[in-house]
Amino acid sequence: MGIPSIMETGVKTIRGLAPLIKSGAVSVPKLVQDTLTRISRLDPAINSYITVLSESALREGEMADKQIAEGRYLGPLHGIPIAVKDLFYIKGVRMTAGSKILFNHIANYDSTVIRRLHEAGAILLGTTNLHEFAAGATNVNPFFGAVHNPWDLTRISGGSSGGSAAAVSAGLALGALGTDTAGSVRIPAALCGVVGLKPTYGMVSKFGVIPPEAAFDTVGVLTRCAWDAAALFSIITGHDPLDPTSVRAEVLDFIAGVEESFSHGRIGVPRGFFQDVIDQRISKFFERFITNLGRLEVASEDVEIKDIDRAFDIWFPICRAENAAFHAEWYPSRSSEYGEDVRRGLQSGMEVTAVQYLNAQKSRARMEKEMVETMSHLDYLALPTVAVPAPRIGEDPMRVGGKAFDVHRLLIKLTLPFNVTGFPSLSLPIGSIDGLPVGAQIVGKPFEEVKIMALANAYEEKYGLFGEPTLN
Repeated sequence: MGIPSIMETGVKTIRGLAPLIKSGAVSVPKLVQDTLTRISRLDPAINSYITVLSESALREGEMADKQIAEGRYLGPLHGIPIAVKDLFYIKGVRMTAGSKILFNHIANYDSTVIRRLHEAGAILLGTTNLHEFAAGATNVNPFFGAVHNPWDLTRISGGSSGGSAAAVSAGLALGALGTDTAGSVRIPAALCGVVGLKPTYGMVSKFGVIPPEAAFDTVGVLTRCAWDAAALFSIITGHDPLDPTSVRAEVLDFIAGVEESFSHGRIGVPRGFFQDVIDQRISKFFERFITNLGRLEVASEDVEIKDIDRAFDIWFPICRAENAAFHAEWYPSRSSEYGEDVRRGLQSGMEVTAVQYLNAQKSRARMEKEMVETMSHLDYLALPTVAVPAPRIGEDPMRVGGKAFDVHRLLIKLTLPFNVTGFPSLSLPIGSIDGLPVGAQIVGKPFEEVKIMALANAYEEKYGLFGEPTLN
């Protein structure tokens, strides 16, 4: 017997539930209780949460119901159960970063995005499991355990925001926040069959998010559909003087934009970048995706992005050095308290020279300029999100086309360039292989999140939402 979904009536979205909550047809306390019951029933197998905030979530649900009944409806997130990656400060709540180092750390203030969620009336369900210190792509955590993919519990969820993606996929939250440094929102979105949006760098405040001021890190959202992504993104975006990396960009009506702004366009496909290292079954799904976009009058063409293959070599010294600087308080003095892969990464960061770091920053600027030039006559880029279906937990290396590849490098290969350049990118599900989801990436120009979400929404309306896993 398959497990019932939220409210016992099939896959639910924020888009579908918000008007029912506003009208009173859906009770927020019942929705919250149903979701908490579902968490208690399913999450022991999935392991998507680190801390579940049952008592405060129920209190917030009662308060939301009262406000709505009194005519004080705050918008589409009011009364919606949301999860957040265990990197976000929630005052009075443990924030572990998935680590032993911060195992008992209690946040003493709210991060900016948490404050904005509270102000929108969202219900915080809890904090989700992640790759230790968000420093990996598998979400196999040595201290809190691996997050299991809801579509196949023997497989990884992807990471580092794997707990957030798995929770949304399994109906343990209606939306979730993650962070994305090399693909950490989009990779688990693709592997778990949900939508994952990484906005333009600086569009969402990182104040109160670990680690602060990271060169590539971006707060992103994980949802069931593109409309839901727009609803969640619209609440958390906007300039924040508390975050020195925050940009002053126009905050649009993203929901209206998603519903109204799709206007066909041109999409570039950098096939030379991914066609040699990809599971051919995923390649076939992706080509069908491009064909389907053509039916939406989105014309495609092959493009070449100069030096895109150098993305990892640019990213590595910058990311590793800044990571080592952040951890200087604990590493190497407490090195034994780190998991093996994170410890190796920190050691490599300690070995990055100033010359290597500065040269990588120069190369990063050149790559960003080259991508702007490539997209000068285009509206979007498209490519697969991940080159392979979800690997089995512990499967490393992984074989593709008869060759063995390091799993981390393989998972981040197609997402990483858009962290290096800071361009917005969205992963949406486009099918499944042997019961495992497949995702495609839509990349936009800086600050054009609304365009990529509108295209994803048009695709969903034409070809349908992907569905949900069935677990016993």
